[in-house]
Amino acid sequence: VDIAEVRQIAASAGINDLNLSYVQPIGSEGEVLRVTTPFDMAAPLVSALQSARPDAGFEIAGEQRIGPSVGREIQSNAAWAIFWSLLLILVYIAFRFEFGYGIGAVVSTIHDVVITIGLFVLLGRQFNASMVAAILLIMGYSINDTIVVFDRIREELKLNPNGTLRDLINRALNLTLARTIVTGGTTFITAIVLFTVAGGEVNDIALTLIIGVIVGTFSSLFIACSVFFWWHK
Repeated sequence: VDIAEVRQIAASAGINDLNLSYVQPIGSEGEVLRVTTPFDMAAPLVSALQSARPDAGFEIAGEQRIGPSVGREIQSNAAWAIFWSLLLILVYIAFRFEFGYGIGAVVSTIHDVVITIGLFVLLGRQFNASMVAAILLIMGYSINDTIVVFDRIREELKLNPNGTLRDLINRALNLTLARTIVTGGTTFITAIVLFTVAGGEVNDIALTLIIGVIVGTFSSLFIACSVFFWWHK
């Protein structure tokens, strides 16, 4: 049944604000109509579809109910998880390198989180508990790239103590650029394949990873190092 027809049937039953998509579960030949409705409107929608199109054989394959209290709990857990992750990243990098490196890493990670969540929501996806895990995954991936660049900057400071900080940062970026592109590129290809073949929440996580790899690579090269340089200026 066409998505437009499903929307029309739902509208005639007084049900609006739907998010509709067909997904094909892994290992299955059939398709599942995934519908996000306002709270407690799933059963009326299924009844309307069964009445309007009895030939389609609509059946409920599964149902998840997320009320306002659950939504607030997910938001709270996400906020605290991100906060403690950023704090521990700052403490670790400040101890392992120095405080200026930690500021650059935290600013670039915040950039990655904001851009990833923003694009995910703009694309009409639903923010749920799995997204919290995906965001933490992106933070870990991004900080890994950033630490590689920072480690190279520290090495250059030891090898060329008389050079200017600006030139040493540029040299470190050039030396790690190929490694960053290769690492990000292979992860990006994997995420594209996962996004193409998977459905449901796995598809959402793959989309998050695609966005995160792009913004994470960008921030490691162009934001973390710039903030570190600005801090020392």
